Amino acid sequence: MMMPCEVIVRYYLPAMRYRIADELMNKYGWTQVKVSDRLRITQAAVSKYMGGKLDEKTKKFSEMGEVKNAAKKIAKEIAEEKWKSDSIAELCLVCGTLRKEGKLCKMHLSMKRLKECNCNICLSR
Repeated sequence: MMMPCEVIVRYYLPAMRYRIADELMNKYGWTQVKVSDRLRITQAAVSKYMGGKLDEKTKKFSEMGEVKNAAKKIAKEIAEEKWKSDSIAELCLVCGTLRKEGKLCKMHLSMKRLKECNCNICLSR
């Protein structure tokens, strides 16, 4: 069984990294190497993201307005050297919003073994 937090780690965080990397490269002209250094991920991961090699669930997260907006804000802070703990809090805030609005639940319940489980843990907290 995959827990909701695992969905975040496997799909939401890579989607956010993809959006931040895309913003840094396309808006601020950064190289893959510079992006990988600042995000503390491999250059190969940046290359994968920029090549559009995202699995279906990561792609769905990356297309959510909340993810796009937060990534733009965070990328700007990184590019302007204003990255701080509030930026990390933004990641957590979006995660909480996705949970409360049921978007995380929808993604979580789309997994084969959970369909019959009738889980609603995210919405009840």
